Amino acid sequence: MNKRIEPLWFLPLLAVFAAGLRGADELVLQPASMSIPAVIDQAVEAGWKERGIRPASPADDHTWLRRVTLDLTGRIPTVPEVKAFTEDKSPNRREIHIDRLISSPAYVRHMAHELEWYLMREKSNSLLAYLNRAIGEKRGWDRIFRELMVANESDAATKGSSAYLKPKVRDLDRLTNDVSVAFFGVNVSCAQCHDHPLVQDWKQDHFYGLKSFFSRTFEVGEHLAEKEHGVVRFLPNKGKEKEAGFMFLTGTKIAMPGSAEATKDQQKAEAKKIEEWKKSKTQPPAPTHSARARLVELALSANDRDFFNKAMVNYLWYRMFGHGLVMPLDQMHSENPPSHPELLAWLARDFAAHQYDISRLIRGMVASKTYALSSRYEGGSAPAANEFAVVRLKPLTPAQMGTSLRLAGMATVKGDLDKKIEEAERNGRGLADQFPPLADDFQVSVTEALFMANSKRYSGEVFPEGDDKLLTAMMKAATDDVRAGLAVQSVLSRPARPEEMSLISHYLKRHGGDPKEASRQVIWSLMASPEFRFNY
Repeated sequence: MNKRIEPLWFLPLLAVFAAGLRGADELVLQPASMSIPAVIDQAVEAGWKERGIRPASPADDHTWLRRVTLDLTGRIPTVPEVKAFTEDKSPNRREIHIDRLISSPAYVRHMAHELEWYLMREKSNSLLAYLNRAIGEKRGWDRIFRELMVANESDAATKGSSAYLKPKVRDLDRLTNDVSVAFFGVNVSCAQCHDHPLVQDWKQDHFYGLKSFFSRTFEVGEHLAEKEHGVVRFLPNKGKEKEAGFMFLTGTKIAMPGSAEATKDQQKAEAKKIEEWKKSKTQPPAPTHSARARLVELALSANDRDFFNKAMVNYLWYRMFGHGLVMPLDQMHSENPPSHPELLAWLARDFAAHQYDISRLIRGMVASKTYALSSRYEGGSAPAANEFAVVRLKPLTPAQMGTSLRLAGMATVKGDLDKKIEEAERNGRGLADQFPPLADDFQVSVTEALFMANSKRYSGEVFPEGDDKLLTAMMKAATDDVRAGLAVQSVLSRPARPEEMSLISHYLKRHGGDPKEASRQVIWSLMASPEFRFNY
């Protein structure tokens, strides 16, 4: 039997595909004068209306506070913070709290940690010192990109920036793709051996054209250096060996001086200089014409910066909303259009127009109504992730878990809040090592479960006693109901519900012979709950 085909069913798909192919100038964008939250909410709500989607209800204050604190500072809110926020009756208290978090030292440290993971794709801490300075001084993403590519260790402001290139420079193929993924949102590795079989955008010329900008880079002891000459040759899947030009992902080519193989005399002179630099342990001088510096100029130029602008916008959107406007994050090409093309184009334009201010962009995202929706969807199946009609659950990162476990064990904060939070971060690093890096198919591992259930180290570090500690406060409380309330408030960042009060109080009464151990078990059960394990 022939299946009935609805007439013109493909037109909406063609419209989305065509929108992805058009540049920002061809899309109909909202005025530049509009605020980031307003543009986000209008674009997302238009999609709901077009597809007849009913969004989730707004999140309650406690849920929103926990979410934004985790996203901006990498930790749960402290009990005093929860109390201050819920008692604040000002109409713009959420915006005030966002600004307070973004201006805190914890935000700088968290952003530096997150960016290092994004750039290095592994635990290294080698870039943290540089990124802490860069974020703390509010350097734009374009400047950070430039400083990482040029990697000038002789300048105190950029010291440590070479830690990005150093681990990768011995494998230029990896370096080429890592830079393309992190800064341009494009995985070009499939075009290394042949033209991409599924994506018409990417040819071998694109991979090797981008590699050309790094082909002159090499190590000299602990330092990075760059030759004045050099070319890249590759073997196409069809035809003879080919010389790659200096070409960006957009197809724009540039001429570079020294685009020829070095003569034997030049090679000897170069080898002699390298030995001298190694013996003296000095930084080689910068080349007269730096290929990496030219890549930065090209990637940020008016006609070619679309990839650069959109890649970071898409990553930060993914960080805040749990799903990118383009997914996967490293597949930004014409055959994988954004879910909301006009929104991505507007945010990218706004990002560039405001000096690539990461904090401003993040602030606009978390101040939106879309960000403030509930993660609970009542009635029917939840809409697809790319509709952003219900907030996605995000497992806490190892760093978030380590710090949050330490803070959850505190009933109050005595002294300087910023110092106490930094102390919790520092003390939580050891705990963080026990939690695996996040993956798309996240599940609580057996190792994690055993660590939380049986480790003496876990119980010793997470349930300490002291004047400001939760366990001590529960022991001093007058009633079991008060103990129950303290436990839920400190661990889950919200008041206990009546049924929770009743259940916990009943448990404490049943184990009254050992009140300390009973209180410890209550705290443990809350920390081991899915509610604590996820950012919701």
